[in-house]
Amino acid sequence: MKNIIILTHGWTGSSIFAALFGEAGHWLGSQTMVKPDYDTFENAGLVALNDRILQRLLPGLNHQHRFSDQDVQDLARRATAIDRQLCREFVAACDDHRPWLWKDPRLTWTIRTWADVLDLDQTAFLVLTRDPTQGWISANLRRHIQSFAFTRAYNDGVTQSNLRFLEERGLPHLRLSFEDLLLDPGGTLAALNRFFGTTMALDQLHAVCRLPLYRKSRDWKDFVVAAMIYLKNFHERDGRGRHAALMTE
Repeated sequence: MKNIIILTHGWTGSSIFAALFGEAGHWLGSQTMVKPDYDTFENAGLVALNDRILQRLLPGLNHQHRFSDQDVQDLARRATAIDRQLCREFVAACDDHRPWLWKDPRLTWTIRTWADVLDLDQTAFLVLTRDPTQGWISANLRRHIQSFAFTRAYNDGVTQSNLRFLEERGLPHLRLSFEDLLLDPGGTLAALNRFFGTTMALDQLHAVCRLPLYRKSRDWKDFVVAAMIYLKNFHERDGRGRHAALMTE
């Protein structure tokens, strides 16, 4: 099996997908990042290096609350002048456990930096997205105060940037949404198995997914709560004052 890199804007169920691939035999790292309520299954070493790259080349960027394609291009341009020996050493360490899987939303900004030290012929890509309304609910429930327009523009901007990278390099990829997995788990597992050469089954999905299947993860009650949070914290919303701050400028 090939190594796998998941490219996503976040809150796309990527942790469930990563855990699922872990069940299938992909190495997720000697240590993964854990949030208060769940394991992200993000390789802690990858996250640390991505943070280091962002801090050096795009200091001050709050990637969870802002997206601009110009930032992506600026980082890629500046990265050509830095020594990537630490990146090469990290890839070599991961290759000792291949097949491995990387998942970190910061990869949207850093993937072009990593691409020059990866064996792309031995790497497969999964692009994950989310239904815009479901994404907006999840963002606000986690106190990322966003208008629906901001959520959609941010998520679309990240997705288009990731697809552009893959298309520019001619790299095959599979694009799925979180809702594909939840609403049609059997069909989605079949698509994953065909593309990545895995043999994942429904019992493995049940082992890593605590959410009920055959329905969306957020319902109208979640929408009402998210709307109340948004309205109460309207003055703190992302993108206020300069809407273009998150767009592809």
